[in-house]
Amino acid sequence: MPRPREFDEDVVLDAAMQIFWLRGYGSTSLTALMEATGLQKGSLYKAFKDKHSLFITALERYLNDAYSLHRTTLLGSASPRQRLRQWLGGLIEIYSGYTDCRGCLAVNSLIELAPHDAAVKQLIQGYRSRLRSLLSQVIAQGQSQGEFRTDASSAELGLLMLHILMGLFTSFKAEVPKALLDQQADLVIAVLAPPVP
Repeated sequence: MPRPREFDEDVVLDAAMQIFWLRGYGSTSLTALMEATGLQKGSLYKAFKDKHSLFITALERYLNDAYSLHRTTLLGSASPRQRLRQWLGGLIEIYSGYTDCRGCLAVNSLIELAPHDAAVKQLIQGYRSRLRSLLSQVIAQGQSQGEFRTDASSAELGLLMLHILMGLFTSFKAEVPKALLDQQADLVIAVLAPPVP
């Protein structure tokens, strides 16, 4: 009978996710992972096989948590227009609060690893697809209520919003002032509004 693990896997994954997020995959050493998680090499490898498997598990956790956050705001009770603005504002508030310019782990991983790592690429493509579908759903609701323009499809506008989001996340790494990002968020919502007759 195998011995039960003597550590909380959720705590270890959170610690690993934080260090990968802060340093990137390539710059995160085994020593840094051991220090962050409090585990020795043998325990880490027994639980997660290797550094790459640990990273994939941590990234998957991050993506699922991020999607849950998006979903909670975007499917709330406010109007579609209000939900979209609240969603952008909430993300600006959260990510501007990091003082280490870490940006978004998904975007960081997309740039660093996805071009040559099939597992990372597949995870992020799945995340982007789910998020695009969610954004398209909200925009379609707004179009049916006259809040958003209809000269482009909800799928097209959902993809546009996804691209805007990716750009927003790179802005956090560049330390763009929060006030400017809030102004841009207002402009995005204005651009989505129906043209004035």
